[in-house]
Amino acid sequence: MFLIVSYAASISHNCMFIIFTCFALFIACTKIEKKQPVDEIDQEIMIHEAESLNDTTYEHGQNKSVINGEVKFEREQTFKSSDDVLLGVMGDFTVDANNRVYIADRDQTVVHVFYEDGRYNTSIGREGNGPAEFSAISPNTKLRIDSNKLYVPSYANSYNFFPDRLQVFDLTDFTFIMTINLIGKNRQDYSNELSGYYPLKYNVLESTYILVAYNRSPNDYKDDESHIKFMIQDSTSRILKGPIIQQKDRKQLIHTVTKTEIPYEAIKSFSFFSKSLFAISDDDVIYTARSEEFKVDVRNTEGTILRTISHPYTNLPVTRGELIDLYEEKETSVMGDGVEEAMIAEADSIPDTWPALNELLVDDENRLWVSTIVEDFDVYEWWILEESGELITTFKWPRDETIEVIKNGKMYTRETDEGTGLQQVVRYRIEME
Repeated sequence: MFLIVSYAASISHNCMFIIFTCFALFIACTKIEKKQPVDEIDQEIMIHEAESLNDTTYEHGQNKSVINGEVKFEREQTFKSSDDVLLGVMGDFTVDANNRVYIADRDQTVVHVFYEDGRYNTSIGREGNGPAEFSAISPNTKLRIDSNKLYVPSYANSYNFFPDRLQVFDLTDFTFIMTINLIGKNRQDYSNELSGYYPLKYNVLESTYILVAYNRSPNDYKDDESHIKFMIQDSTSRILKGPIIQQKDRKQLIHTVTKTEIPYEAIKSFSFFSKSLFAISDDDVIYTARSEEFKVDVRNTEGTILRTISHPYTNLPVTRGELIDLYEEKETSVMGDGVEEAMIAEADSIPDTWPALNELLVDDENRLWVSTIVEDFDVYEWWILEESGELITTFKWPRDETIEVIKNGKMYTRETDEGTGLQQVVRYRIEME
């Protein structure tokens, strides 16, 4: 089996504090974004721009039914705190073939398991540094399921956002199977490509290898250009070849904050900059894009571009003044009052438009789900595409109810329970005509 990982390892305590701050800032700014993609092509599929669609409006928590009757979402089940379990801060979640839901708990450092009907089942793992243990569950934690096994990344400590190993569990009885070290034991053989790069994310593939995407800390490259480098690695931690794919990492802005007792350097990536997008299907077809245009490259696990899916898309214009006003209107800022506005004002250049795309997802029927940035900042417009790239339909969905898993004819979102204010997973049945 294969894994895709994005690398970053031993970093000093102080440096990791800066990374933590940057990551928190990055998350804080994702609620106001717009995006688009780029790349080269072998074979291009051009699809005509979608016709105007009559969207059905809806209230929060109601069933959502949109787009000319072609797709409908019926709210079925929630997975959340109950009398049986009290969830802490919710991390990543995933779903298995039996519709059981697995939720990483950042406070309790475990993975909670729920039955399909929403009842609590059990927890997996515990806090610690040994087998079946996680030193920390972070905002970067990504749960993956492959061949009835659950993969959970573990971190050297609570300050480190770059995993150093994977804990693997059997989903038949939730027993521990093995630990996979993510840091390649022969990475010195790739010192030219990987100097300063370490793992961040991963995906499990069908073969016996691991596709590892190495990243650098934003504090290391700051406003310089950096890349995400995908390497092939096996389960014994040996790097076999790469990089088979290279994607540009996020652009950062820097501002020295002096109106504080201890001046510091603030580093942040803003949502109006282009970013690299990545998704992979269950049968290991890889989709990559840059968010500035609606153009998605379809690749094999060697990184070779097989074809390109491209759709006409008009990006929303934006000005520096509008962006400053947008951040001034925010009620809170992790970075401190006026810091984000100062960073935008000082930037050498600002894009003329928002990106076209925000996210790529692939469901278990190999359909591509693409969220696009539209004028209404409360929603994304999602495009559902056939594997060929042909448009099936589009629909609008609230930005604060993030779509994260599409599987078994169901769509799973992360939402906030209006009664408790706590996050929960919500499942919708998908009806496609």
